[in-house]
Amino acid sequence: MQQSLDGPVIISNPLLMKALIPISRLILSFLIVSWLTTATSTAQTTLSPAQLEQFIPKLMDSARIPGLSMAIINNGALAYSKGYGLTKADSTQKVTSATVFDAASLSKPVFAYAVLQLVEQGVLDLDKPLYEYLPYPDVADDERYKKITARMVLSHKTGFPNWRKNRKSNQLSMLFTPGERFSYSGEGFVYLQKVVEKITGKPINDLMTERVFIPLGMSRSSYVWYPAFDANFALPHGDNGEPEPKFKSEMANMAYSLQTTADDYARFVMAILNNKGLKPSTVNQMLSPQSRLPQRLFGEDTLSTNLRWGLGFGLESASTGNYFWHWGDNGAYKCFVAANPTSKQAVIYFTNSSNGLSITQEILEKTIGGQHPAVVFLGYKTYKTLAASRKK
Repeated sequence: MQQSLDGPVIISNPLLMKALIPISRLILSFLIVSWLTTATSTAQTTLSPAQLEQFIPKLMDSARIPGLSMAIINNGALAYSKGYGLTKADSTQKVTSATVFDAASLSKPVFAYAVLQLVEQGVLDLDKPLYEYLPYPDVADDERYKKITARMVLSHKTGFPNWRKNRKSNQLSMLFTPGERFSYSGEGFVYLQKVVEKITGKPINDLMTERVFIPLGMSRSSYVWYPAFDANFALPHGDNGEPEPKFKSEMANMAYSLQTTADDYARFVMAILNNKGLKPSTVNQMLSPQSRLPQRLFGEDTLSTNLRWGLGFGLESASTGNYFWHWGDNGAYKCFVAANPTSKQAVIYFTNSSNGLSITQEILEKTIGGQHPAVVFLGYKTYKTLAASRKK
């Protein structure tokens, strides 16, 4: 199997310009492993590269997804990389491996990786209340917030809502006492970001560049927009495939503002799978259960029997093994990652569509195999359900 590389690697992050040595295609090809070596023993529904290149465009068309970029990892190495469709529905620019997408909430695990590096180095204590590093005026009138730790942020047990009702307000209300239970929260990551900037004395995007992007060779990644991205990025699209304006963030937000490519994100996932940048014991802690999840993300209290949350990733017991996973949803950008730490097999895909998570189960089934309870937990409508609703 030959790896598909759709375009040149373009170094966009200014701090990476002098730090990265270009990797030749010959060296990269040397890393290619045989297709789905592990998957053949766990699921017969996975597809070969040639079959994927027939299947994915049809799936995208059925779901009204203009563009998609995918990377597949086998045995801890990049095995397949491919861009499908268009960066903008009414254009001719094709999605390539260098096309930049919104990572949305896939931003969070990358930040968690850097936070755990700080923990290893003794700069940050996972279980020390964050207010001892930096008081938080937005919620200072509720003494319960003083119990919040970095561990609670990374495992979504802060007691914060996902986002405050008025995003422009400087007032944040708590839902419950920190540590009681799982409740997904971007607000917690914002608070931890402020703490990390305080204790390191560095702007957060500079810190992420130095600690993550440069060491891992993530040359097309940043939490703020770079002008070099303008030449090749995916525009967002609504439910019916209509293009929408692209928001180009000038302020880094660890909860959602990462701009990246599927190949770059694969480099991050490979670092987790291969214990790069973190000690094996720290990776083990990252992928150990910290919280029990409800059966559905919002609106259901019954606890799942096969879903947990670690320190930055969701954890899943599926028919084909145990996985760490996360999803991203910035409205008209949606994405997903799932990885098996035992087989070191993973898939990452990004879309420029509101419908991007309607095809998650199909993507997982055809790349890493099996049925995945995380898909049910998220509760997104399938592309077939969306198509049926359009006909009514």
